[in-house]
Amino acid sequence: MVKVKAICRVPEECTRETRKDINKQFKNPDSTLHPLQKAREYKRALNSAKLEKIFAKPFVQSLSEHTDSVYSLSRSDKYLSLVVSGSCNGEVKLWDLTSFTCKKSFEDSHRGFVTGVSFRKDHFISSGQDCVVKLYGLDGAVQSYNSNMGLQGCDFSWSEEAFVSCGNDGVELWDVNRSHPIGTFEWGHDTTTKAKYNPAESHLVGSVCLDRSIILIDTRANSCLNKITTKLKSNDLAWNPREPMNFTVANEDGNLYTFDMRYTEEPKKIHKDHLNAVTSVAYSATGREFVSGSFDKTIRIFDIREGRSREVYHGRRMQWVYSVEFTGDGKFVLSGSDDTNIRVWKARAHLPLKTLLPREEEAINYREKLKNQYKHVPQVRKILRHRHLPKLLYRLRKKKQVMKESEYRKEQNRRANTKAENIKDVSLKKQVVINQG
Repeated sequence: MVKVKAICRVPEECTRETRKDINKQFKNPDSTLHPLQKAREYKRALNSAKLEKIFAKPFVQSLSEHTDSVYSLSRSDKYLSLVVSGSCNGEVKLWDLTSFTCKKSFEDSHRGFVTGVSFRKDHFISSGQDCVVKLYGLDGAVQSYNSNMGLQGCDFSWSEEAFVSCGNDGVELWDVNRSHPIGTFEWGHDTTTKAKYNPAESHLVGSVCLDRSIILIDTRANSCLNKITTKLKSNDLAWNPREPMNFTVANEDGNLYTFDMRYTEEPKKIHKDHLNAVTSVAYSATGREFVSGSFDKTIRIFDIREGRSREVYHGRRMQWVYSVEFTGDGKFVLSGSDDTNIRVWKARAHLPLKTLLPREEEAINYREKLKNQYKHVPQVRKILRHRHLPKLLYRLRKKKQVMKESEYRKEQNRRANTKAENIKDVSLKKQVVINQG
C-alpha cells in the first residue's frame, strides 16, 4: 500500500477565536525556497499597470443647466454634496452632487459676469462686475452689499462672519452685519483678480494682481505683509489646507508655482505640463494634491511633491476651463468651462464607483503597492506615464519641446563665446521671482 504524507495541524491553532482575529499564515520566509518571487511580482505589477489603463474611465457626469460659460465654482466645507457655481450671464446655481440636480437657481443675480463665489457653512456669497456682493442662505434668503469698484473675486472667511472682495481698487474687507467695508488694502498695485483666505490663519489673505504681483495681507494689522513680483501675471491662488504656510499660484506661462510664505525668494516647487495659460487651481481636502484648469482645454491633477502631473482630463467638446474644484472627500473633481457645462470627474480614473467587497479592496490595494514598488522600471513607467492627448495638444507639446531645445542650444552657444568670469548660473526657481518686499 502506498504511503501518503499529509500535513496534520491542530484545529485550535488554525481557527480564529473571533472574526476580528488575524488569520495565521503558514509560510516559510526563506528566499531560497522562492527563487521566482521577484519575477512574479514584476509580472503582476506590469499587468496592474495595463489594467489601470483598461479601466480608466474618469468622466462621471455633466451638469448642463447653465446657459453661459461657467466662470466660478466653490464647494461647501460642511456638506459634501453641495456646490455653488456662477456663470457669465449673472446666474448663480446651487447643485446637489448626489442626484446631479440643481437645488436652487438665482436668475439675474448680477449684471454681467459672476466673477467669484465662496461657500462656507450654511451661507455662500457671489461677486460680480456690477459692483455688488450678494450673501445667500440655504433657505433662499439674499442680502446685498454695494462696493465702489468692479469686483473680480471674493472669498468667505473659514472661521468668522467676514469676507473679502477684490477689484480695481484693491482688496476690501467686509463684515456680514455691516453694509460698508470695514477695511481697504492697497499697495501701489494694479487690479486685484483673486483674494483667498488662509484656512488656518483667519486673518491672512493672499491675492494676485494684474501687475504680476502676489500680495499677502494681514487683516488684523490692516497692512500688507509681503509683495512678490513674478515674470508673468498669476491668475489664481490656492492655500494648502494641511500645510497652511504653503500656497500655489496658477501662472500665465503655463506653470504652477508653490511658495512657502516664510521664504518667498523662490518657489518651493515648479509644476509643469500645461501648454497654455493656467486659469485656476484648487487643493484637495487632504492637502496632498491639487487640480488645475487651463486655456489648453484640459485639467490636470498634480501631487504636491511632483513637478509633473499624474493625470490629465480632456473632452471632445470641452473648451477653455475657467474654474476647477475638488469635492470634500477628495474623490471627485469639478470643472467649469466655456461650453456652459460643469463636468464631474473621478480623481482616480481607474477606481470603481461601486461599494467594494473586502477582497476587492484588498486586491486594489495590493496592485497599488506593486505599481508603486515597480514604478521606476522602464516598462512599467512607460505604461503608467502615458496619457492620450488630442492631436492639437500633441502638436503643441512637440512645438514647445522644439522651442525648449532651441533655447538650450542658444544658451550653450552664449556660454561658449563668453569669458568664464562673466558667466552667471541662475537656477530656474531663482528666475521666477523678479522682486519682493
